[in-house]
Amino acid sequence: MVTAPRLQGDAEAVNVERMSAEIVQVEPEGVITSLPNNNIADAVGRLPSVSLERDEGEGKYIQIRGTEPRLSNVTINGINLPAPEVTVRNIKLDAVPADVVERIEVYKTLAADQDADAIGGTVNLVTKTAQDKPLYALSGTAGYNPLQNGYWRGGFDGTFGQRFGTNKNFGFLLGGTWDRTNRGIDDLEPSQTYGTLPSGQNIAYINSEDLRSYTYYRTRYGFDLGIDDRITPTMTAYLKGLYADFHDYGEAWVYTPNSGALTGTNSSQITFDHTGNWQYRHYIRRPDQQVFSFLTGARHDLKSDTIVYEFAASRGHNIGGQAFPTTYFQGPSGVTFAQNNSDPYRPRLYATDGTNGFDASQYGVSETDFYTYHATQLNYEGDASLAHNYATAGHPSTFSIGVRIRNSYSTQRQTNNRYTPSGASPFMLSSVLGTYTNPTYYNRTFAIGGQAFGPASSYNKILNAFEANSSAFVLDSVNAVSTEAQAFFNADERISAGYLEDVIYFGKFRLQGGVRFDNDATHFLANNVTANQDAQGNPLTPTVVPVRQDANYFNVLPSVALQYQFQLNSNLRIVYGRGIARPNIGDLVPATVVDPNQTPYPTITTGNPNLKPTKGNNIDVLVEHFFQPLGILQAGYFYKQLSDPIYPVATLIPNYNNTGKTYQQTQSINGPNASIQGFEAEWEQQFSFLPGILRGFGVNANYSYATSRVTFPADFDGGRTDHPHLDRMAPNNYNFNLTYDLGRFSSRFAISHNDASIAAYQWSASTGAANDPILGLKGPTGDNYFYPHTQFDVQGSYRVYKHLQVIASGLNLSNEVFGFYNGSGIYPVQREYYRPTVSFGLRWKLSGE
Repeated sequence: MVTAPRLQGDAEAVNVERMSAEIVQVEPEGVITSLPNNNIADAVGRLPSVSLERDEGEGKYIQIRGTEPRLSNVTINGINLPAPEVTVRNIKLDAVPADVVERIEVYKTLAADQDADAIGGTVNLVTKTAQDKPLYALSGTAGYNPLQNGYWRGGFDGTFGQRFGTNKNFGFLLGGTWDRTNRGIDDLEPSQTYGTLPSGQNIAYINSEDLRSYTYYRTRYGFDLGIDDRITPTMTAYLKGLYADFHDYGEAWVYTPNSGALTGTNSSQITFDHTGNWQYRHYIRRPDQQVFSFLTGARHDLKSDTIVYEFAASRGHNIGGQAFPTTYFQGPSGVTFAQNNSDPYRPRLYATDGTNGFDASQYGVSETDFYTYHATQLNYEGDASLAHNYATAGHPSTFSIGVRIRNSYSTQRQTNNRYTPSGASPFMLSSVLGTYTNPTYYNRTFAIGGQAFGPASSYNKILNAFEANSSAFVLDSVNAVSTEAQAFFNADERISAGYLEDVIYFGKFRLQGGVRFDNDATHFLANNVTANQDAQGNPLTPTVVPVRQDANYFNVLPSVALQYQFQLNSNLRIVYGRGIARPNIGDLVPATVVDPNQTPYPTITTGNPNLKPTKGNNIDVLVEHFFQPLGILQAGYFYKQLSDPIYPVATLIPNYNNTGKTYQQTQSINGPNASIQGFEAEWEQQFSFLPGILRGFGVNANYSYATSRVTFPADFDGGRTDHPHLDRMAPNNYNFNLTYDLGRFSSRFAISHNDASIAAYQWSASTGAANDPILGLKGPTGDNYFYPHTQFDVQGSYRVYKHLQVIASGLNLSNEVFGFYNGSGIYPVQREYYRPTVSFGLRWKLSGE
């Protein structure tokens, strides 16, 4: 008998890529931890053709090959992971720590034995298992970010794994991680619009802007568990699990100048009349987002057959994560503003009449809202498969068959108790001030009287003042009923699937073909809410009618993959697969949810129960070469033809419900067709063939280009006949990592870039001609875009003694902006800055007999 240890790290990653019938990229644990990746999304974003939607300085959603997050699937050990935000399919991956997995696999193509929900691709997180050698590992880091008054971060993790018994049949591994990132954020959110001067000229201007100062204390922790037992030589039973919890806590202080009516413009400013005003609000965030996945099963490796059966339970929840307790203050009114637009990325409304918008004594409380929110998705999943090895005319072949059933139960609940003063303001902002300051807000661009950002309140003092003056407030019972009814839904979904697949080897060819059968049955319970009012126009308790809605569909999804080894270490791959992307639960539910604290505008989300799932035909051609001993060079073309694509369509509603604010109403619709195609390339190699110290250098680089075309429905309200890119598609993406590993020293320098991409379609052809510089696609009410993102990161380690390393890292050295704009970059609606974060730490790892 000859035995060999399992491949690990880079060797295992390359082996998975080489042996898979699908096109897959693999990122092992050592690569994940070699750069300052705060969460799984940050790590996945360094792989080819992957772009990120970021939030609060970290990656959040992944977008594969120019497709929106909904078109990709996330699994843990092959089991579908429910979203913490249960209204969407895409997984909020900043909830999962980066160091609780053994490797990340990103599948770019589909096979019959995979879940069908992956037009863009599948991210599979593989948890750790005990190896033949015992493993003991500990690490800890501490860091600092200089923004505002400076903030600290830190974390630690540890892993223990060992096999027991005479023949090491029983394996046990347990890992844990915890990190805390305290961070300040400077955020500017102008409200872009346009107006017409008496001369008839159209000009772009802002009628409001939020000066937002945040402080966050984000805590993330998780555990991974792996247990397996080789019960007999042919049978192995196992249990695998991952648990992650993310407390995205923080506070925000917001000063908002609102301009009056537009009066004119000159070379240096835009002017308004005397009807402007200042507002202030303070809200606290307490989202608790949790995911877990536990899988148990057994594998039988018989002479010609392999039998696998599994059962899994997964859960995602979000407590307090959609709307936040908020208190509003009304400030000075009758203000005459002008707009300084010398820097269009920092447009500034300033008072020309001497009004001090940072004078806390001029602000009286006008409203306070107490929200609660709870959403949960619970999945139960079972599957069984049989693979039979046989030979056809001397050619080795494997036929497999399998079934999988997943039941998903989703719920959402939200309440809001809104209180407004019954008369004059019961207390002033000046009476509830706290100790928080931001002396460097936006490099003092918006300073008034030498103060970079106005005084900030203490939320505890606000609560105490509210309690002391509770008799002076009136509960808005109409809003309470409306909020609870609009947010309520239950959704039950059962996905039943089966597949047939066969693979055959002949000479230098491998051919795999199969078909998957997918049936989805979904049942919703929600509310239709109709507003009521009396003869004077005052709101009355709304009419709430429960609504039940069913959705059913069945799909046959073929796939075929051909691999040709034209040289010893070189392959040609051609793959076709058909997949689907189910509508978001929140897009289907026939309900309306209003959220006043979302960005770049307060939002109104309306469901569309008639949405159909998106279907995609995917074609891939890839050439790859594997270097010895480790490394890869590959390049390929991909094409995706989409039917029934789902588009988020946004409409701006000025003065929504007489609030004086512009809200953004979003509803998803099916379009008739869309397509996306592109090119991707990857080069990973260690230059060990170079002489001397140069042999330590290496490179890990990738680049992708994508282009797409959208056709809007003929009856679309916006009347659009143009063909923009798909939403979330960033045309150019690249990562360049320069590596160095020699002796005791190891380092990585990384550049990551994502182009701008559409966040939501909101331009309407009824506004004006598409090429009009103000009224058109590139104007202030054009489509909403993410800004491009280019980030520099660095990390190095040095082994000081045996198994002990010191680590130093720098994150976001480029101080890259996050935000959105309308039409053109000169019309920002959100711009956030985070500044670089530096960290230092220790890592101890012992693996041996």
